[in-house]
Parts: sequence; C-alpha cells; structure tokens
Amino acid sequence: MTAKTSPSTYTRATAVAAAAAAVLALTGTTAQAAALSAAAPVSGTEGIVTVGHNQAQPLVSPDGTTAYVVVTGPGNAVQVKAVDTRSDAVTRQATLATAQLGQVAGLSPDGTRLYVANGQQLTVLDTAALAVVATTALPDQPRPAGWTPGALTGLTVSPDGSTAYVVQNGPVTYRQYGQGRVIAFSTAQKAFTGSVQVPTSFTGTAAFRPGGHDLYVGGDAGVFHVGTAGATPTLVGTVGGTAGALDYYPVFTPDGTRLFALASGSKGGQADVIDPAGDTVTRHLTLVGGFADLRAPQVSPDGTRLYVAKNDYTAGPSVLSVDTASGSAVAAETVSPDEDQLDGLAVGPDGHTLYVTGSIGSNGTLQIIAN
Repeated sequence: MTAKTSPSTYTRATAVAAAAAAVLALTGTTAQAAALSAAAPVSGTEGIVTVGHNQAQPLVSPDGTTAYVVVTGPGNAVQVKAVDTRSDAVTRQATLATAQLGQVAGLSPDGTRLYVANGQQLTVLDTAALAVVATTALPDQPRPAGWTPGALTGLTVSPDGSTAYVVQNGPVTYRQYGQGRVIAFSTAQKAFTGSVQVPTSFTGTAAFRPGGHDLYVGGDAGVFHVGTAGATPTLVGTVGGTAGALDYYPVFTPDGTRLFALASGSKGGQADVIDPAGDTVTRHLTLVGGFADLRAPQVSPDGTRLYVAKNDYTAGPSVLSVDTASGSAVAAETVSPDEDQLDGLAVGPDGHTLYVTGSIGSNGTLQIIAN
C-alpha cells in the first residue's frame, strides 16, 4: 500500500485536536471533556479486509466506528458485512437475495438503518443487529409489454431520514430504452409512496442538498433537479449546461453551496461545478487528461477536498484529491490503494480516513487508509 499524506492534511487534523485541547483547557471539567470526546468521530485503522467477491460498496456510520460493505458473495448472493473500523474485523453479516442487475445502498443520517436495493426489491436492515426488518418490492416500472425493468443506479436517504429515494434506468427492449425514474420510499410506512420520471434512459447516482428538499440526479442527458417536499417527488428541471456532459455522479459540499457532478464514459476525467441557487454551471474541471474511469466522488466533512476513485488499467488504481476551492489536484494527497480495481469510496466522518472497496484477485476487499 502506498499512501501519501501532505503536510496540509496533517495541519488540518492537528488543528482540530488543538481546538479540542484549548476548549478542555478553558473548561477543565470531566463532563465537558467526555462530551467533547464523544463528539469526536473515530478514525479507522489501516488495513485490508476481505469481504466477498465483487462489486463492494462502502458506507460509514456517523461516529466512524463501523463500515458497512454491500458486496456479492458466495452463490452470487448479496451480502452486507459490518466491519469494526478500529480492529478491521467483520463483526456481523447478513445474506440477502441473489444478486440482480444493479445493487445500490444508502445509510440513514442517524446510522440506525441501512437500505439495500437489489433488482426489483428494497431491503431495510437494522444496523445494530444487522437484521432485516422489512423487504418491499419496487412498484412496477411503466413499460410496454415485453420490456424489462431498468437497472438500479442510485439510492440516497433524505437529510431528515424520512424518505429513501431509489434511482432506476429506463425500461429496455432490443435497442430501445424508456425513461428513467426516481422512486420515493417512506421509511416510517416501509412503503413506496410515489415516483417521477426523468428525461433520460440512463441515470446515475443522486445527492441531496444538505438541510433541504432538493435532490439532484445524474444522467447521460443532464443533471436533474427533483423536488421532494411532498410525498411524491416532482421534476423541477435540468441544470443548464449539463445535458451533454455525462455527469453521472453528483456530490454536494457540506454547506450545500456547491454541487460537483463527475462525468463518466467518453467524458470521463471531467466534472462540472454547479451553483444550486440558480442551477447553473459555474466551472468546468478537467481532473484527468484524456479518458479516465472515475467514480464514487466524495467531499470531506470540512468541504475542502473532493476525493474521486480512479481506475487506470495501466498505472493501477488511485484515489485523487482535489482542492474544492481551486479545482486543482492535490498531488501530495493522492493515494494508491492495493486493489487491482476500485468499486467504491467513502470518506470517514473524521475527514481523513478513506474507505476504499474493490478487488484483489478474486476477492472483494475493503481497504482502510489514513490519509
């Protein structure tokens, strides 16, 4: 494993610790010290954990103590593994249904529920026991007779935890494709409550604007703004300037002022910066020259870094670090994991632990890197 940590990364980490120490010095009480300690998220311990076979996706608990990995395991079954981030040990696991076309997952903001959509069903798991509490079939996708439902491409949970949204490609038949959709699932009712079509056949992932009801969905025909204030989502519009950019992977800064939309396919290596106040593109970024397989963009909790998983089949995979203010790559913070191929990426709540999933040989793996 080669992990490069820049002095600036060290400075940010030590600044947080120094601020905590200063508060303790001023207060001098055990209760306040305990409260501060409890509020500090846990950092992961570097290591590689074998979790299954392929298509591993990581999610990290709000306190940083647990990484949940959704992965295809033996018998082509979808499995969920809970990994203690301090010991790098798998502590719990659950086996779900046989893997179908597209597995997507999302974690509730409070970390108590994990949502896994596989094929045409959604499973809800209680994270404390990693036990299934509900399994619900997706409502049938509007389609002509003989067409098959589209693959699932994204799942995210609203900031208040009340609704999970599943993104699905359009239905398909031979050389023909229908419109994709976004489906709303009430986490209290454990039932789907409505859906909205988006004007594209091929969708991507979705990202909520923090603190609000605005959901942004990537796709090959633009980034789509979906309103979620009601039980049924509504299409607000398409972000101008993204219709031909192949911006499949959107991610927000924590303050909700900027949306980074990462391109894929022939536009791989590029990204757009979007101002959600007016749904306009304010900057176009070239992250990598030429074609590049980029995926799973993540923004650090302090909003200063954009991390992107890159598969380079000549030089090997890496995790790129980009300064969100300048849009420039931070070469000293680039990380080269041990995987042969990367499938997913998550940034820990401490802001500097990276959770990378991929494969080494025939094994699906979770690699924890202190960056």
